Amino acid sequence: MALRESNELWREIVDSLNDAVVVVSPDLDVLAVNAAAETLLGASHIRRPLLDRLFRRNQWLATMVSKSLASGQSLNYPETPLRLAQREAIVRAEVSPLMNARGDNEGVVILLQDLSYQQGAEPGFRADPDALRLSSAGLAHEVKNPLTGIKGAAELMAAMFPADPRARQYCSLILDGVKRIASLVEQVLAVSGPLRLKCEPLNIHQVLHQALRMAGAHPDPPEGVAIEQLFDPSLPEVSGDAAALERVFLNLIRNGLEAIGALPKSTHENEVTNRISDDAASKTGSAAPQWRKLRLKTALEPQLRMNVQGRRRQFLRVEVSDSGKGMTPEELQQLFTPFFTTKASGTGLGLVLSRQVVSQHGGKLWAQIGGIGQDTNGASSQGEQSLFRGMTFCVTLPIGPD
Repeated sequence: MALRESNELWREIVDSLNDAVVVVSPDLDVLAVNAAAETLLGASHIRRPLLDRLFRRNQWLATMVSKSLASGQSLNYPETPLRLAQREAIVRAEVSPLMNARGDNEGVVILLQDLSYQQGAEPGFRADPDALRLSSAGLAHEVKNPLTGIKGAAELMAAMFPADPRARQYCSLILDGVKRIASLVEQVLAVSGPLRLKCEPLNIHQVLHQALRMAGAHPDPPEGVAIEQLFDPSLPEVSGDAAALERVFLNLIRNGLEAIGALPKSTHENEVTNRISDDAASKTGSAAPQWRKLRLKTALEPQLRMNVQGRRRQFLRVEVSDSGKGMTPEELQQLFTPFFTTKASGTGLGLVLSRQVVSQHGGKLWAQIGGIGQDTNGASSQGEQSLFRGMTFCVTLPIGPD
């Protein structure tokens, strides 16, 4: 009984780590993994074939493992790209021998620390993040102050020349610019300053429905777009700030809809009904069109983790997937960097603030290449080649009161 409890305790300790842990035998068979490893590698069951693919993509890691097995020494790699099936992560790697009580080598322990979550601030300023935050907030206030004067002057000029179309056009251009700058300043202040969040029981599906309504996609989706909701109705409540989480999912939904809207018009769209209900799909065997679809999915995370108080916590997972054109690995690597954006009118701060909100709820937010039309291994669904790769944004949140 004591041995079983001891094993369960060690399992909970390993699963509570944010760093990925993979234990392999001398023959490179997988002996054990933790929840962070499953999240990093994007698979719920890590077996030998997946590990072989990982080693083929990352020869440096295979070399570390083979040298550690041969020499019995611990090796480390301070910071290097780890090529995965759908993305590339920056990791710090350590490989240590697994010794039994007799001192025999029974394999190696691979520890991978994902540094991608730590690269939200601009490179070169990581040594002093507080200075960066204060500088951003101070600059935002300095920019915001003269905007009122610029806006007032533009409105006054428009009133002075009401009959001049060119004057109205130029003043309108100035006012649009002021509005955009003011919005950017507000986002900089939101990212730089501390967040004040409420903590109350929430139904995650009500939060998602509200976010869809705010995006104009519920109850009726936009023309030519199919919204798929794969919700687990048995999910318990989470604790958090409803308004803040609604903004997070609103941002992810809008990004997905914009990615779908950027696709070229398909000649097949006229042949398929844009919206197919679940009943109709079950009766006809039809499926919603994959080239303009947004999917929201909720599920229970399979692994329990311990929080800082040493209590076991269960997490739920929300996925927002689209059938857009997706991103390159280089774009994905910079996705959560402030002011980086792939949109002509974007500010590059929405995802930064969203990750900050999710983090303060005790969860995680990340993105991976591959949306609707592809499975988790990057292969197209139903044996067909998917024209567009799409993107999937994943959010995990702890269940129950903190």
